[in-house]
Amino acid sequence: MRITLEQIRLLKSLQVVERAINDRSALPILANILLEAKEQELILTATDLDVGVRYHLPLSEKSDQGAVTLPARRLTTIVRELPSEPIIIEVKKNHTTTLSCGASHFRIPGLPPEDFPVFPHQEHTAAATISQAVLKTLIAQTAFAMSMEETRFILNGALLRIREGTVTLVATDGRRLAVASSQGASPQPDTSIDVVVPAKTIRELGRLLQEGEDGEVAIAPLKDNQLLFQFGAVTVMTRLVDGQFPKHESVIPAPAQTTLTCHRQLLVGAIRRASLMTTATSQAVVFELDKDRLVVSKESTELGSAREELPARYTGAPMTIAFNPEFWLDVLRVLESEDMCVELTTPEKPAVVRLPNFLYLVLPMKLT
Repeated sequence: MRITLEQIRLLKSLQVVERAINDRSALPILANILLEAKEQELILTATDLDVGVRYHLPLSEKSDQGAVTLPARRLTTIVRELPSEPIIIEVKKNHTTTLSCGASHFRIPGLPPEDFPVFPHQEHTAAATISQAVLKTLIAQTAFAMSMEETRFILNGALLRIREGTVTLVATDGRRLAVASSQGASPQPDTSIDVVVPAKTIRELGRLLQEGEDGEVAIAPLKDNQLLFQFGAVTVMTRLVDGQFPKHESVIPAPAQTTLTCHRQLLVGAIRRASLMTTATSQAVVFELDKDRLVVSKESTELGSAREELPARYTGAPMTIAFNPEFWLDVLRVLESEDMCVELTTPEKPAVVRLPNFLYLVLPMKLT
């Protein structure tokens, strides 16, 4: 195997696939990237057995066919430091590979490509397609609400549901819930998808999808509880989370009459400043609501206090309610409207942001 390609193109390709690698894996082969030269393309693949990413990199000229696996982090680091000149990759005996670029020459020991896990073939009919921009937006609106607690494994991901042309993504950690949907899906007849996609896959898709791209993402179920996403030169394969995702519809309250409306960016600033006074044992930031005003405050015996009054429209009786500030900052960062409206009922019941294709529910914290 001998190929020649530009340094910047190889580096970008490596950066696409290497994030799939788990550095803590006990299997040495999983720390490697598989490089396969076929006709006029180089195919790069990385996997941790749960998530796999493949990238098809076109070559300007026909190359010798062959394959090798090389250490991912070392290879990426070397290519990053090489000059912006053509790189010659040549596989020698015993899978040893040389990289030559200008006056620089590296020799890297590799492992047999036969030991690399088999990546699913792509002769699968897509169950649905959706634009890259739409899927990227849905991920941005929900991914932050996924649970990070390993004890609640079914919540360590997002529910992906595609039915009758509507794609919905749902994430929750038990204390907040984010639901985003779009009519942009094109499902096959009599086909629906209702699966829980792991958090790592959701984050990688959010990173790899291009917001300004007109291209579509093809979504195809695979055997052995796997799902495949294909867009542009990238293919992402993932194992799905086993189990039943919580029935989130049952916890969504009916629209409330009491609402708070305020400027989104002003609220972001006030919450960020109040959160400077939070500690690991005292995280709650207090919202004091009254006619035409909102006071955001935090008092800490260790750090001091912060208090800020904002103009707002509030339709209910005076109320004092506390929240984890990060739960609000996460959602405020992804909303685009200048003003935001929050539905409230009591200091013990969840607050709700309800938009045509988006819903966010957050539980309050106890006032201390």
